[in-house]
Amino acid sequence: MSSIRIVQYFELLAFAKDPTEAASLANASTTDTVTLGKQGGSTVYHRYQNYFVNETVKWPASNGKNYDFVPFQVQGTVSSIGGDNTSVQVLFPNVPVAIRLVQQGQGNRLSRLTLTTAWLNATNALVRSYEERYVGIGASFSETTIELRFRSAMDSVGSKFPSRSLSRANAGLLPLNANLQL
Repeated sequence: MSSIRIVQYFELLAFAKDPTEAASLANASTTDTVTLGKQGGSTVYHRYQNYFVNETVKWPASNGKNYDFVPFQVQGTVSSIGGDNTSVQVLFPNVPVAIRLVQQGQGNRLSRLTLTTAWLNATNALVRSYEERYVGIGASFSETTIELRFRSAMDSVGSKFPSRSLSRANAGLLPLNANLQL
């Protein structure tokens, strides 16, 4: 029987007003990457993985970026039949790394998350991976945990997708009762 390992790669993009702020919020002891932007703005990429304890791993393995170990757990994804955005929560222990993520993203409202779930075999070779993208919507704290909340990047309800309205052209003659067939 072969064993499968599930690794999650967390890449959070946070925005800062100026390069000095971005540099101060990045952690020099981790793989945080500061990118100087145009018109004074800057970004910081926080990259973490939750499987290889006390290791920094490269993802994708051949020519990827470095991801430090931080214990985190992803909860969700929740979606409804109404087409609302899916949401996900990422739980961290109450440690300085997680506090920095919340501060950098101004309460996790100015951050973007790329979450990759990878299935590895016993020799750590990739079997399959799945990438999801989210935008930050808030955070909460307790004595032991920090929760970052995200929603899907594509908002089908808010953007009126698909942009069609009910009319005779796409529904035919409208009945007097509620029996519509689209």
